Amino acid sequence: MGKKDKLYISIYNDYYGALLTDYQRRLIDGYYNLDMSLSELAQENDISPQGVRDALVRAEKQLVTYEEKLSLAAKTQRVRELLEDAAEKCPPSEKEKIIKAIGILID
Repeated sequence: MGKKDKLYISIYNDYYGALLTDYQRRLIDGYYNLDMSLSELAQENDISPQGVRDALVRAEKQLVTYEEKLSLAAKTQRVRELLEDAAEKCPPSEKEKIIKAIGILID
């Protein structure tokens, strides 16, 4: 999995992580956000590194499927781009409101 794919899994986890099991969420968080190795995760969860890898692959597939069906990450990015474009073309008083809206959207 390339760096771009890893970034997408991390982003999808932000959107859909609550739909995963606690176990899957812990593995995704450890591997993608805390940069833990498969061995470290295996030791922490008392399973084999291959078991961790299998669980990660299943969780990754679920996250990708959720994004394919719901497109929340893609829609959020598109709205953000439109707001940024609008902010460039509006008066300063309105630009501040749009910048706040972008902040709310990405928070």
